[in-house]
Amino acid sequence: MKKISVVTSCFNNEDTISKLYEALCKIFNQYSSKYEFEVIFVDDSSTDFTQDELRKLAEEDSRVKVIINSRNFGRIKSSYYGIMQAAGDAVVYIAPNLQDPPELISDFIENWEQGCEVVAARKCDKREFSFLNLLRKFYYFSLELLKDEGSTLIRNYTGFGLYDKKVINKLKKVNDPYPYFRGAVLDMGYRMKIIDFKQPDSNSADDNIRLVELWDNGMLGLTRSTKVPIHIITMFGFFGTIITFLLIVLSLIFYVGYIDFVIPKKMLSLYFLMFIQILSVGLVGEYVIMLCRFAEKKPLVIEQERINF
Repeated sequence: MKKISVVTSCFNNEDTISKLYEALCKIFNQYSSKYEFEVIFVDDSSTDFTQDELRKLAEEDSRVKVIINSRNFGRIKSSYYGIMQAAGDAVVYIAPNLQDPPELISDFIENWEQGCEVVAARKCDKREFSFLNLLRKFYYFSLELLKDEGSTLIRNYTGFGLYDKKVINKLKKVNDPYPYFRGAVLDMGYRMKIIDFKQPDSNSADDNIRLVELWDNGMLGLTRSTKVPIHIITMFGFFGTIITFLLIVLSLIFYVGYIDFVIPKKMLSLYFLMFIQILSVGLVGEYVIMLCRFAEKKPLVIEQERINF
């Protein structure tokens, strides 16, 4: 019998862990005759009673597996690490705060049974006016313009979805110390189905993703999906340097010929130095890009404890 693994990473989610587990159990019961299930909770060293809730669930249900990190390594690393620990023929990632509807897992399984190797859930655009909503729209618009040729982008896709074992096995071969899971999956080109859903309203404080976390995710997506910004800086510095250098040469020719030149020489010198600096920053960035490809491989997280593995 095939197994389906459900993975979630949590931090201070004591209010939603039990509700998520109950919702998942309903799905498990629906497919109990066809599949085995396991739930992997990766706790990022929560400071509330989340760990107590997880220990209780693991004690009552052997299908619940818990990994407790030695410290808070962040949602990006912890969720990816949990996915890498899954043993199922398919892996489902879901957020712990019930903002990803568990009932969609049934749709994921049906599409997987029809041959889809990746089933990605895409949130519908929120129409309310807010700073974060505008920021997201601008970010995706910019990323669409700057993305590398051939790369795939799905707006409002957070990683919630189902992934076939062959997709996970390919990812396991890549030792990435700071993984961009969504981008890596999309770049592989596996058969994919996109399911749109409306994110439920909630007043939970955890649902409002902190600006720092948004920035972290945004920069990760930008730097992993495109090198265009640093290329633009390098080209801007390169052509600016050439143009100002030619203007300086032209001003010297006019000076020798006792002809007044429109642009002051001091201003040209400042512009020349400015473009030299921009070019230098761009070149440094190009080298950093190359170095990142050969960066030292560090562990995603350090485990403190495992339960039911």
